Amino acid sequence: MDRSSEGRGRTPTRVDHRDARASMAAPAILIGALVVIVGTFLDWASGIVIDATTTQTETVDLSGLNVPDGRIVMGIGLALLVMATLMWANKRVGSWFDADLLGVTLSTIAIGTIVAFLIDVGDTGRSVEIGTYVSLAGAVIAFIGGLAALLRSGSDRATVDDEGRGDVGRRAAA
Repeated sequence: MDRSSEGRGRTPTRVDHRDARASMAAPAILIGALVVIVGTFLDWASGIVIDATTTQTETVDLSGLNVPDGRIVMGIGLALLVMATLMWANKRVGSWFDADLLGVTLSTIAIGTIVAFLIDVGDTGRSVEIGTYVSLAGAVIAFIGGLAALLRSGSDRATVDDEGRGDVGRRAAA
């Protein structure tokens, strides 16, 4: 960690010469987002359509795009995809704490939405199909990748270096 002061005009500024790096969570969130998106195109539920005379007429399969919860999960998957692509393409000096936290939050919302759908679909007499589980697996992959990177970047922020940076207890506002 090479830090030096360079003057611009009269005010010296600190320049950080550490190597920039992409987020550790980017690959896992990208893979999870792709799996979530593919899962929304698959069937999420199937059920029997009964007409007014209470006779079975046909079996209907609903893809994730035909279910409101599936469309919400698709939007979250697209947001995770854009976020992971930007995290992988860009390099940042220091930690990716805020981006990792966003990845964990979005994947948690996706997991909660899918679990709520799983609970609700049993009440309506429909059966759950493979797309729901594929999307859930993708959201869990993104969650685990984001959480692992979040815990790592959180420890980076709380670590004391030679200059005392990172130690929250000793750092004072200038």
